[in-house]
Amino acid sequence: MHGIHKEMARVVPFLLLSLMLLGSPAYSAVDKEGDSLAALLKDAREKNKQIAAAALQAQRYKTRIPLIENLTDPILSFYYLDFPIGNISSGWTAAENQEKADPGKLVKFRARNRRESILTGLDMVEEQANWYKFLHQDQILKVSSEVRQNFYRLHYLKKIIVVSEQSLATLDGLIETSSASYGVGRVTQQKVLRAQGERYQLQAELIRLRQEQIDLETRLNYLAGRYAKQALNTRLELEFDSRNLPPLQYKVINLISGLYRNNPLLQGYQALGGRFKAMRGMVQMYFNREVRDEAMFEADSGYDAIAATGADYYNDLLAKLNSTASDLGTNRELAGLYERVIVPQRHQLFEAALADLQVGREDYALVLNALLDLNRDQIRYLQALRDYMVDLALLEEYSGLPLNPER
Repeated sequence: MHGIHKEMARVVPFLLLSLMLLGSPAYSAVDKEGDSLAALLKDAREKNKQIAAAALQAQRYKTRIPLIENLTDPILSFYYLDFPIGNISSGWTAAENQEKADPGKLVKFRARNRRESILTGLDMVEEQANWYKFLHQDQILKVSSEVRQNFYRLHYLKKIIVVSEQSLATLDGLIETSSASYGVGRVTQQKVLRAQGERYQLQAELIRLRQEQIDLETRLNYLAGRYAKQALNTRLELEFDSRNLPPLQYKVINLISGLYRNNPLLQGYQALGGRFKAMRGMVQMYFNREVRDEAMFEADSGYDAIAATGADYYNDLLAKLNSTASDLGTNRELAGLYERVIVPQRHQLFEAALADLQVGREDYALVLNALLDLNRDQIRYLQALRDYMVDLALLEEYSGLPLNPER
């Protein structure tokens, strides 16, 4: 009996120290060294190959604008366009081709004032160039959003790993005391085995979390154009808790009403629609009447397809914006509830169970349950903070507006 009390006197202070480590849900310490979100975003915008490829494609079409603008014959512009050239009446001069197309309309080459000119290939190539310009902007927006999302996932995953490691160390101490009590017949084998089983479950979860950390670091390095296996030490200038989470700067209705102005891909669909409208006008001006119906169908069906794709994309954005904004509010409420109420209560229950253990009321099942509940709810608190910041990054991607602090 004296031996078991000596064992309790040695192990219970360790459990109380573990309680102190587990007790703070704020995690306010700031790492002064490491990889900031701003640094990762800067690298991504400068080194990401998807962004670079989109920029080169945009530049490729932009360089066609002065080429076509300097041509003396509008027919030659077709060779710089994605256009059914075979439908053009080959072998005819511009005047002869116009005569076959529509004798009642005189075709003038594009004037400097767009409103005084008749459509030429320049109108089409400008809209095509705009499409690739907006695709480039959309690629920057998507890559930046993914960097933000994975940065916050990695940052809070590391905190979840720390909480789990502390819980595992506390559980080891509890198993040690329960094994000692089992040796003198004061604890059943079933309780000892259950504690050991919970330890293995927690250890297995830690293995999974560490693999997830490797996956997130690899993905972030890829997005930022860095070496894939480079270790990342995520750093925030200001650690967030439920009280200082950055607010959504706009109402959802304002995000929705500004979609056609701010979302690059929606702007791109409008430009691509303009390209097919210009194509239709050129068909009327330059195509042989024998093949005009076929070419007109191609122009009209192309426009209808783009209009339908753009409308579907807009409807999808509406659904995502509303759902993500609602989830953002939910995660803010959850973070506040866990930080102010649930985690402190779990901490008190664990502290009370340890106090009972210290004075000889050896209910190891109660201590074990309190420890597992505390570990679970601390993790849920961190997950709510993480999900809030991820939602903010998604809303920025959908709306096209800067909503997420680069820090």
